[in-house]
Amino acid sequence: MEIDALRSFIAFVETGSFTDAGKQVFRSQSAISQQMKKLEEQTGKALFYKQGRQHGLTDEGKFLLSYARHIIGLHDEALMQLKKTQTIRPLYLGCPDDYVQLVLPKVIELIKAQQPDLSVYIHCHNSRQLRKMLNDGELDCAIVTRSDHFKQGYELLQDIGVWGFNGNINALKASIDSLGYMPLVLYDESCHFHTGAIQGLSQLKIASKVKYVSESLSAIQSLVMAGEGITMLAHCSLGSLTELKADTLGMALPKPPEITIDLIAGANGHPMFGRNQIEAISHSFNDLYLNDLYLINSKEVE
Repeated sequence: MEIDALRSFIAFVETGSFTDAGKQVFRSQSAISQQMKKLEEQTGKALFYKQGRQHGLTDEGKFLLSYARHIIGLHDEALMQLKKTQTIRPLYLGCPDDYVQLVLPKVIELIKAQQPDLSVYIHCHNSRQLRKMLNDGELDCAIVTRSDHFKQGYELLQDIGVWGFNGNINALKASIDSLGYMPLVLYDESCHFHTGAIQGLSQLKIASKVKYVSESLSAIQSLVMAGEGITMLAHCSLGSLTELKADTLGMALPKPPEITIDLIAGANGHPMFGRNQIEAISHSFNDLYLNDLYLINSKEVE
């Protein structure tokens, strides 16, 4: 089996799309399809099954995926060792703004533990845009919120969603009474919490209005701290905000969704930071930092 075919196989599994996989490995959609057929011919096994518009992996496909990741990891690591004496370009890392305060520094710490001399260029956009940048070859890896449709990459953290406000419960109640609705400050429409807040409040028949939308966590936190509304976000993104619970507010609140935060690799990778290094960070992150993240954001209204 060819390295390029295995790389395409991984890209297709992780993106769930011939088109997006092709963008990552710089091949046409038909070329990716042909590579997948050739892999099935070489293995003598069906690697995929189709469920609606989505492709899933058979047991044999899952078996091959595990080995393909290992083979590509060893291949990239061998090249990395051979190129150590060369001048190496920076690592291009993507991260949503909501994970910049707590998750990103921990990931950088683990990257530096492996490659202390590697420069890192960080691009902040929402997860949807970061996936597009990966597909277009603009990033080597990215921290993203896992899509509902498929697992992509290596898990860093499972987190709960929470409601956040500025801690002044009397002012919030007075604002809701005066406005006649729940004022919301939310991430953009691509975010799980944007949908979760609006649909959840609607299902509970609680009047609400989205007053502000932003991709910037600092903007959302600043507006909420200024008393402009409440927000829904990941627990690890609370920062200076206080967690708002239904019993504190004295009225029902919809339960926020849970999320998984992944570190995903571009198909071609970085010569000094490939899939083996990304997988090692995934294994280390949860054990090393989960308690830190929750101790930092443990503030609740009294």
